[in-house]
Amino acid sequence: MRARMFALGLALTVALAGIVPAAAQDASGVGTWAAEQALTAGEKVVVKTKDGARKTGRFDSATDLQLVIMRDGRQVAYARDQVRLVQINRGTSRGKGALVGAAIGGGGGLAIGTGVYESAEGEFIGAVIPVIAVIGAGIGAGLGALIGKGNKNVTVYEAP
Repeated sequence: MRARMFALGLALTVALAGIVPAAAQDASGVGTWAAEQALTAGEKVVVKTKDGARKTGRFDSATDLQLVIMRDGRQVAYARDQVRLVQINRGTSRGKGALVGAAIGGGGGLAIGTGVYESAEGEFIGAVIPVIAVIGAGIGAGLGALIGKGNKNVTVYEAP
């Protein structure tokens, strides 16, 4: 019975861990270069070039031919044909933090619930395991939302 409960707990933990990356993906739309030019000077941006480089800085200006950002106190220009992606950094994502926290809390709750059930030697019904896992997921989601996780980037431009 112990091996069966451990296998169930392990399967649920793996299932919860797979939810987080899928839910954290951003399905934002693709903008045009004109949207890039309409950015406000000083906004935090992330520029990904076609050669794979990823640079962060503050938006300075954009013309039909190039994008200029401020990086470490100096201007850095990127030719339009070298830019693959431009995103605006909107701070930390509470949703991503909540998902990661729920997965971690659920896994921890699952482990604690299994331990409680096993240490009681059958005194509790098996439903105690998922109940404690759900409580752990709720606590983890709350803490994750408070802390935030990763950057909440919005795509402004993506090369065709």
